[in-house]
Amino acid sequence: MNLPIETERLLLRKYEDNDCADILEYSLDADFWLKRNLDWPVSEEGVKKYWEAQRNVDPGTDPKWFSLVIELKAEKKVIGHVGIGFIKTGKYRQGMVGWLLGRKYQGRGLATEAARALMTACFDLGFHRIYARTSRENERSWRLMERLGMRREAHFRESNLVKDKWGDEFIYAILVDEWKAQRQWE
Repeated sequence: MNLPIETERLLLRKYEDNDCADILEYSLDADFWLKRNLDWPVSEEGVKKYWEAQRNVDPGTDPKWFSLVIELKAEKKVIGHVGIGFIKTGKYRQGMVGWLLGRKYQGRGLATEAARALMTACFDLGFHRIYARTSRENERSWRLMERLGMRREAHFRESNLVKDKWGDEFIYAILVDEWKAQRQWE
């Protein structure tokens, strides 16, 4: 995977030491869904521990999880992150994509732009299929999956615990051929 990945408005790249303050800022301002999906304790030490380890992950080794920060180029500020879990079956790859965007930057298509760029890079690496999962109650997330051209493949009833209540979960996915076909029309 060629890094960084650049889009019109974003730079998807590995963590740098000066990113800690920006990551901590959006982590501290997290709504329920954002906070639920943070992979680190919300502290300077927690951010550094998680992201310094991610900086050393090589996507060419089919890691369990690979995260990149999302930098908004116009502000030179880290506003979120995007990642992919690698699943290798023989010589074939699949992946589970995920994203998280600071609340101040939601609603502008930035998460869609970041996820689309990462998914394109993964399909270019030879991935066969990419999927994503979310709680039924997280409508913003599953609507984003639909904007990416993913289809709902599963609706699991009361399969995950949300706010001490059992909630439904959706699984969305797209195959490489479907991805390529929709790219032809853009």
